[in-house]
Amino acid sequence: MDIQESRTTRLFGKVRASCGSPFWFDEERGPKKELKVAGHGLKLTLRVPLALPQQVESWVSRSGLSSLQRTSLNKIDTNMISAFVERWHLESSSFHMPFDEMSITFDDVSCLLHLPINGVFWSPQDVIEEAAVELAVDYLGVLHGEAQSHVRSCMGSYYKLEWLYDLFVQHRAASSWAYATRAYLLMLVGSTFFTENTFTLVEARYLLLFTDLDICLGYSWGAVALITLYRYLGDASMGCLKWGDPVVPYLPDRCLRQFGYKQYVPSPPLGCMMATDIDVDWIRYHQSVIAVIRPTTLATTPSDIEDGYLE
Repeated sequence: MDIQESRTTRLFGKVRASCGSPFWFDEERGPKKELKVAGHGLKLTLRVPLALPQQVESWVSRSGLSSLQRTSLNKIDTNMISAFVERWHLESSSFHMPFDEMSITFDDVSCLLHLPINGVFWSPQDVIEEAAVELAVDYLGVLHGEAQSHVRSCMGSYYKLEWLYDLFVQHRAASSWAYATRAYLLMLVGSTFFTENTFTLVEARYLLLFTDLDICLGYSWGAVALITLYRYLGDASMGCLKWGDPVVPYLPDRCLRQFGYKQYVPSPPLGCMMATDIDVDWIRYHQSVIAVIRPTTLATTPSDIEDGYLE
């Protein structure tokens, strides 16, 4: 397997699954996969023009995001990504492989995506629907009624990627370059490292990153992409326990090598709605520990695994 290719695939396709999806069942490798990988490579091929107007091109180039126009994959190997997700450990933010641990680094982001890794890191706060409407009016040049109707149709503080592309086309024709550039850039990041599991939306709060087009280059886009990817991998690989409303991750049989034991094939993660009461689990904590370590033995080297773990 080409490791650089797999890293590229993971960076372009958002890894997102329903909470606690059973990646470990045999059918996950079959025609109906529980893991969903959202990629917009084909759509971007159609939506990214061969040449942008000079005014828009200037802002896009200075934003530090121009490389995203040509770096998405049209096809993604879901089985390969599933194999990596199954070996992702939330505790160490790394893949546990038979030869050692490996992870995705700033150097990978810089070399493969050509995104800047130095600069200001700023994560916009969540916005309510009313704020999403006002942002669209102020920074996308949309009439209030149209913006309100659109946000309501998204059932939350989101914009549709197709709608953003249509706005870009309209403002480009009207020579409204700032509005056109903001719509284009928001569509671009929403189709790459801010991809939603709906496959069609982007969060409205990210428009705040483009209110001043002259300072976009000052952001550490590489850090944003990497942290977002780590979060998606954690979501996809996480099991959980439920105590009332709170849900907490709990997969002790996935990190045995960190405690000196041989790693074996873990049990399937629980779906959040099936998660057990955390009080009961803590009462029987010693029994849970015994159940986890009984099938294995102490490791002699850090890479020790049980037969079948990587099959």
